[in-house]
Amino acid sequence: MRKISALLLALVLLLGCIGSAAADGEDLPINVTTPQNVSVNWMEGNDSPTSMSLSFSIDPQMSQALIAIDQARDAGILETMLAKYGATDVYVNIQIDWALDDVNDPVSGWHYNEYWDDKYGMGLGRDEEGHYRFSEWDVVDWGLNSLDTVQNYWIMRGVPDGDRWNGVPENGTPGVKDQLRPDQYEYYDDSVHIDFTKHTAYFRVRYALTAVKETEEGVQYLNKFSEWSETASYGKDAVAYTPIKAGDIAAPEITDLHMTDKEFNDNPVVAFTLTVPDALSKMAADASAHGGGIVIETEARVKGDTEWVGMGNTDWEIKTGEMECALVTLISENHPKIAKDTPIELRCRYRCDQTGLDDVFSEYSKVLTFETTEIGNDPQPTPTETPVQPTPTPEEKKEETKKDKCPICGFCPQPLGLCIFIWIAIIIVIAVVVIIVVKKSRKDEKK
Repeated sequence: MRKISALLLALVLLLGCIGSAAADGEDLPINVTTPQNVSVNWMEGNDSPTSMSLSFSIDPQMSQALIAIDQARDAGILETMLAKYGATDVYVNIQIDWALDDVNDPVSGWHYNEYWDDKYGMGLGRDEEGHYRFSEWDVVDWGLNSLDTVQNYWIMRGVPDGDRWNGVPENGTPGVKDQLRPDQYEYYDDSVHIDFTKHTAYFRVRYALTAVKETEEGVQYLNKFSEWSETASYGKDAVAYTPIKAGDIAAPEITDLHMTDKEFNDNPVVAFTLTVPDALSKMAADASAHGGGIVIETEARVKGDTEWVGMGNTDWEIKTGEMECALVTLISENHPKIAKDTPIELRCRYRCDQTGLDDVFSEYSKVLTFETTEIGNDPQPTPTETPVQPTPTPEEKKEETKKDKCPICGFCPQPLGLCIFIWIAIIIVIAVVVIIVVKKSRKDEKK
């Protein structure tokens, strides 16, 4: 019940974010927030000579709304919730535009065009005949990687000397070669090379949110777009990246610690709400673009213990919203079982890793306390111990030897409890009886 209530609340926030259906029946208006904190970094020849790592962050309200949509879809109630808007589903793609040296240049400037808006209803980036009107380096219809705050993508990746480089002129599909001036690059080893000490690459991002509507004419896809983000850049004229250092990251803001109805390995799971401020989102996006990242670490302990326990099987990627923590990690030699209503303490901190640098940690959050249900249910059956046979003493060994020794011959194994020579005698007697009977029968036949 708590989860469904949370979904309803989040979807109310979503619909407030994307707008409301007009009384006169106009199409569902969708006004999503702009991607934030765009950051980009050249990958120094890794992956391909031109590859860039680009990151941005999702606005907390939009992030919560998208999480609610995903949960409602999984619960099978999304279509019901969107019915009043005439929609059956809603999802988000991203578009990344790029330019080299001059964003207004007619060749190497921004490459966005009317086809990116799905003008003809054939799909994002397609013309009225369904042909692509964007190049390999134009990101037109990529989905979100996850519902976490920070998104990361590899872009401007090298292309072979084929349609991806040269385009398909008869279809109006541009190649990357068509979007660069000859003095901006060199092409060899089946890949394009750009000297970023002499050139600057620029990038901007926007959301393309699609509402799916079922009408009498069939399924329709209504696209609405956010504003373009602020421009990020890398190269000759770009501002150099400043690494994150100790003291830059504030302690996590956590609230509403509570038990959930979930279990992990037959033991309880708790949840708390994390609030991700914009300053942290920006640092996380910067760190992600430069090969690092910021994660949240969760620790807990039984109240009264001195040592904190790093909790495994716990949400660690940062996002505004509910974070879950499995309590099975608290089981130890000192606490093989933790009784119901035992007070448990929990705290968090951020950890930032950056390529070639030591990790940077925030201060710890405030300590939250809750009373747990029983912890210590062993999900694996305890193996049955194999009985250990005691080693016989020398006297016992002698007694066993005596028992095993034949009292008649002194050496045979006594098959079926009799000496083997008795068995031989019995067989001989039987054989003699059979011979006598056979001879007597023959004499009777002659008479």
